[in-house]
Amino acid sequence: MADKWTLYSEKVMEHFRHPRNVGEMKNPDGIGHVGNPICGDIMELYIKVNNNKIIDAKFKTFGCLPSKEEVVLSEGTWSRISSILEGIDVLNINGEKTTVVQTYRTNHKRSLLKITPFVSPLNSFYVTLDHPILCIKRKWLKTARKSSQRCDWLRVNKQELLSTEPDYVRAQDLTKSDYLIFVVNHEIKDNELFSMGLLRLIGYYLAEGYITANGAVVNFAFHRKETELIQEVKSLISEVMFKKAKQRTRGNVTEVRVCSKRWANFFCSVAGKLARKKKLSSEIMFLPFYKQWEMLKSYLKGDGDSYRRRSRDSQTYRATTVSRNLAIQIQEILARGGTFTSIRKILKTGCKIEGRKLKDSIQYIISFKLKRKHNFVHTNGKYFLVPIRKIEKGNFDGLVYNFQVMDEPNSYLVKGFAVHNCGAAIATSSMITEMVKGKTIEEALKISNKAVVEALDGLPPVKMHCSVLAKDALKSAIDDYLAKKGKEK
Repeated sequence: MADKWTLYSEKVMEHFRHPRNVGEMKNPDGIGHVGNPICGDIMELYIKVNNNKIIDAKFKTFGCLPSKEEVVLSEGTWSRISSILEGIDVLNINGEKTTVVQTYRTNHKRSLLKITPFVSPLNSFYVTLDHPILCIKRKWLKTARKSSQRCDWLRVNKQELLSTEPDYVRAQDLTKSDYLIFVVNHEIKDNELFSMGLLRLIGYYLAEGYITANGAVVNFAFHRKETELIQEVKSLISEVMFKKAKQRTRGNVTEVRVCSKRWANFFCSVAGKLARKKKLSSEIMFLPFYKQWEMLKSYLKGDGDSYRRRSRDSQTYRATTVSRNLAIQIQEILARGGTFTSIRKILKTGCKIEGRKLKDSIQYIISFKLKRKHNFVHTNGKYFLVPIRKIEKGNFDGLVYNFQVMDEPNSYLVKGFAVHNCGAAIATSSMITEMVKGKTIEEALKISNKAVVEALDGLPPVKMHCSVLAKDALKSAIDDYLAKKGKEK
């Protein structure tokens, strides 16, 4: 890794953790605003000038994420950003695996934004105000128009929307109904071990299965009236395990059981053991979608249902699980197949089985439609466009985190949504504001990006563009000052 990547110097990290001159300047004489739409870096630089000398300079760039916010790992699960370590694989905005090479954190005593998508409240996420978010703003679309006085959303043309390239926008510049970019891993690794019959059985295990007898017995529990499902599981056990299942009924529950420590270990390894800890292995997460769908169909038979709100409505499929990880992975799988899934978290109270009261529990409701009359979420096959339902602002005082990845594009996914990351943007902005103080306009214009890099004891090759942006931000601020004074640039 060291041959391919040079980590940030101590001076870069010092300027990231303790940036100089950060913040917005009141009544600046010049403002420079620059951005790189490819990498997502955004900088704003302010200068105060007296007698042709720059006496003060400040800057703003993007921010970070609070400790509990979650990043998408390469196999589709989520991990808190505070737990992200060097060497961990995450997904970038292309849905490709990239490796974390450096992590960092800093104190933040400003506002945070909570961004809630129109579909799937569990995918809501928190960011600092200046964090660049990949999006398409509705006002960018030429065909956007109000459909009625009562509707505050702009109606858009689907073809224009799907042909519009997304760009990075600071979180504070997002508005309700703008489109977030939801990305999934499209990597496929087939495995002949996972036959269609085995995947159907895994689906039933996810819904109704559990392990007993110190890890020696695989069990499936159904309502005694679910005779078709009971018979199908017994047939699958015979087909896949080459074993004859036993059956017993107690009250309204019928159990299908098979003794096999080897198979019990297998189900634990590919799907987890306890209901709350059900989680699919990476081998299953990378299978072709037609195989994954075979598993989900039997899962829905066991733990799901379908309904229509109105007779003319398309069918809604729904399942409930107590495993948060499983809900997230099912969303990932269905997205690989072209369907965006909603996940809603609820607190279930007052439940009873056979007259016995159960403990209150947190559950996750997964719902989706295979066909829709009206689409709020769109896809172009590479990613989904999900409108924002709500943006809320709140105070925050604590640590925020970010990290550096090995390859371009410098990005990652927050609960599936594409954002940008780059510690060098803050460090180069901080350094150039230090370098420019006390210099004349003419001297300031001579500061090169190479000089910024040298002052920081170097930058990794893929981060050199941040020094160019810092130089461009300074020049833009000086140009703004000269224009206001009516002087030639």
